[in-house]
Amino acid sequence: MVNEEKLDRILLELGHDDFNRGTAYIRRAVGIYEPGMYMTKELYPTLAEAANSTPSRVERCMRHSIEKAWSRGTHEARITWFGGSTNPDTGKPTTGEYVARLAKLCREGFDI
Repeated sequence: MVNEEKLDRILLELGHDDFNRGTAYIRRAVGIYEPGMYMTKELYPTLAEAANSTPSRVERCMRHSIEKAWSRGTHEARITWFGGSTNPDTGKPTTGEYVARLAKLCREGFDI
């Protein structure tokens, strides 16, 4: 079970806004993600079906939301929540890494 309040707080600190479709997909993805889940074969198709969209559109919206947040949020928030778990070439995590990290941080009983 995901702690929704904690997820909201983290997303706001990272620079996400509530009016972005990608942010909504990220929220849903964190709620259904399980360790070991395949993003392209399981997670994105599940989200796409629920939104009457395609997996590639879902992933693109999520990636766009992450890119916007990464440029808008504070460096301190990124270090606090992601530490060194970012791609050294781009400086930000992949969409899958982002969802997996948020899911881990927001599971009930996991306190940071």
